[in-house]
Amino acid sequence: MTSLKFCDMCSLFQKAIIQSGTALSSWAVNYQPAKYTRILADKVGCDMLDTTDLVECLRNKNYKELIQQTITPATYHIAFGPVIDGDVIPDDPQILMEQGEFLNYDIMLGVNQGEGLKFVDGIVDNEDGVSPNDFDFSVSNFVDNLYGYPEGKDTLRETIKFMYTDWADKENPETRRKTLVALFTDHQWVAPAVATADLHAQYGSPTYFYAFYHHCQSEMKPSWADSAHGDEVPYVFGIPMIGPTELFNCNFSKNDVMLSAVVMTYWTNFAKTGKGFFVNLESSVLNKDTYGTMVL
Repeated sequence: MTSLKFCDMCSLFQKAIIQSGTALSSWAVNYQPAKYTRILADKVGCDMLDTTDLVECLRNKNYKELIQQTITPATYHIAFGPVIDGDVIPDDPQILMEQGEFLNYDIMLGVNQGEGLKFVDGIVDNEDGVSPNDFDFSVSNFVDNLYGYPEGKDTLRETIKFMYTDWADKENPETRRKTLVALFTDHQWVAPAVATADLHAQYGSPTYFYAFYHHCQSEMKPSWADSAHGDEVPYVFGIPMIGPTELFNCNFSKNDVMLSAVVMTYWTNFAKTGKGFFVNLESSVLNKDTYGTMVL
């Protein structure tokens, strides 16, 4: 969606459904393209100093050799992705949104309850919860990877720990694990999505927001996990109606089938009418204080 305003086919688009993050997420834009290009070039023998020669060398490489290279970006960032090039993406996405560059497009966007699972699932012994040491380390690592080592980082870390501690149950390792998932969910998905919705709605553009809380039963995910990143996808594409697949190996119930039918109806209603789950409303233009919200 970031580049819709600046493409030759802009008139072909009137609406956008934004899932799995927005252009304001920390990993949505690669702000260091030259750095990762150099890393890739060195790995495939294109270690020229002149950038023109380097690009020509990369263009002559077989695509299989390029995609087989492992390049690990800093946590919460991306090695290869959209770049602010001045043409397709002329400026930082937040600046473009603040300028109302997307006000002509209706949007529906949302988040899942436990998007941040992937950042907690790898913590040692998390099946029984998260220890105080693991919690402190995760918060410190979160601050360092996102912000480097800024002045006042200790205050920032302590503030985050304070806000994401359930003081009524602070000794419970399972509660500690839950609040840690909430931290990653809020920062990486919820806050960017809400900010995107607010910026879009400020111009009176139709804006709808959903929160997805459901997930299918699967052995591939911890029993304690909530609706994680991508858990809405099978319901959007009707997978419960055809049964488990290799990609979505879930024990789908009749309730899953019914929910999938509802989700597909909402998504297609939005595509057809721009009203989504408010298809029967004869409403005025929604603004930043009243944009539609739905919990699934």
